Amino acid sequence: MLEKNIREQIIDLIHRQVVPAVGCTEPMAVALCTARATELLGQKPERIKALLSANILKNAMGVGIPGTGMIGLPIAISLGALIGKSEYQLEVIKDLTPESLEEGKQYVAENHIDIKLKSGISEKLYVEITCEAGENKATAIISKTHTNFVYEEMNGKVLLNKQVEAGDGASEDNDDIQLNLKLVWDFATTTPINEIDFILEAKRYNMNAAEEALKGNYGHCVGKTMDRPISRGLFGNSIYSHILSKTASACDARMGGAMVPVMSNSGSGNQGICATNPVVVFAKENGNTPD
Repeated sequence: MLEKNIREQIIDLIHRQVVPAVGCTEPMAVALCTARATELLGQKPERIKALLSANILKNAMGVGIPGTGMIGLPIAISLGALIGKSEYQLEVIKDLTPESLEEGKQYVAENHIDIKLKSGISEKLYVEITCEAGENKATAIISKTHTNFVYEEMNGKVLLNKQVEAGDGASEDNDDIQLNLKLVWDFATTTPINEIDFILEAKRYNMNAAEEALKGNYGHCVGKTMDRPISRGLFGNSIYSHILSKTASACDARMGGAMVPVMSNSGSGNQGICATNPVVVFAKENGNTPD
């Protein structure tokens, strides 16, 4: 068995990298950054300027925003400003109501939001939001990972600046335990179950997302289509087709805008689903124990 301090470092890493997220992580990171900039401003923004990396723009412009029936960044930014709470992290807009959605749509229609590509950066994940109201201006920046705030400023006063500390392209994760295959294997096979049973939360979140997908028409309905009796004649009715169906269903719900959280992994909701649902389905159909 690994030493206790080694196990604790790995568990801490899991807690930081495996977190709940509502919707696609890219627009939620933008909504999160907007929520934080709005909190710094202390009032409803009159103008919001978003400077984003190319990857954020590419990945966020065409995905559903949970609970809205809409796609793209403008509504995500609007809701981040109007109802977002940065303490919720990637569940930043989970307080959404029909009334606040209408307010968000109106805010978008009034052209308060300006979205542009951030030039001169190397980061693939970069979100810079500036909110203004009257003479007041607040800026928040997320970089490298979806919830990693590196800069905050209010009316010219710098409140947080981890950009300088991180240096040019340096990773903030240098202090994390360095994993290898043997270490991961030893951790997975020898760690007492009571120390890692929190991982079962991922099962609850991600299988719930798969079930939610069957109640509506999300995304391309890949998982829902595979789950139909007529489709089993094409894809079969085996453990493998069940794995594909439950995994695709959860991804459909998440990407299609279902107001349902999933347990993300390393900043990716789909990655979290793919690390969870196949294992859950295989274990269930083979009669395996929770261990």
